[in-house]
Amino acid sequence: MIKNKVKMVQVKLNQHRQAGTKSDLSIVQVAELMDTLKTADQINDHINNSIFHSIALN
Repeated sequence: MIKNKVKMVQVKLNQHRQAGTKSDLSIVQVAELMDTLKTADQINDHINNSIFHSIALN
């Protein structure tokens, strides 16, 4: 579920980047999308650094 949302956010940000000044997104919306990506990265880092993840690899 997180992966799907991340992909959707990445697509929206790429569309915004390509549209440039003609984009329909406000700066607040772009900031929220970027925060979503950052939060997803932090969650993935936490999962990867978890002791339970380390135990599962052994």
